[in-house]
Amino acid sequence: MSGKGFGQRQPSKIDKLVESAVRSCHKRHPESLDQIFDNLPVKLNKQVLNGTVAALETDIDALSWLCGYFASEINSSEDNQKPRHSITKLSKLLITSGMKPFCDFAPYPGCRIVILNTDKFESLPEEVKTIVQQAFNVTEQSGEEAQQINDALLQELTVT
Repeated sequence: MSGKGFGQRQPSKIDKLVESAVRSCHKRHPESLDQIFDNLPVKLNKQVLNGTVAALETDIDALSWLCGYFASEINSSEDNQKPRHSITKLSKLLITSGMKPFCDFAPYPGCRIVILNTDKFESLPEEVKTIVQQAFNVTEQSGEEAQQINDALLQELTVT
């Protein structure tokens, strides 16, 4: 008789989805992530995303790739072969500079990044801020404007 799993917590649905999402990031397979994130309610999507980001915390390459995926820079496996992924590279730069994805900055569809923690961004070394400002059109918005944009993007992404 096998004691496998006896007395131990069985993985939840969220745990299994996070494990699958992490595996998809390691394999650089956006189609698998689409199958996960496109078929879940918003609340579960958030839980899976948070778990995936936490699981990838020490794997900066995979975490940066995930940011590129969420910014719509990587839509298919063939996109992995393209030579330039600016969101992925910028995400890696921000992460290695101490910013946390989906907390201090967030990738958005349309190959955009939103800086959520402006104080932390302002405290980055000048060369990092210069790279960001040279690579992207940086615009400042009020909290209300940012919330309106966020609501509009969420509306676009919500599957009914």
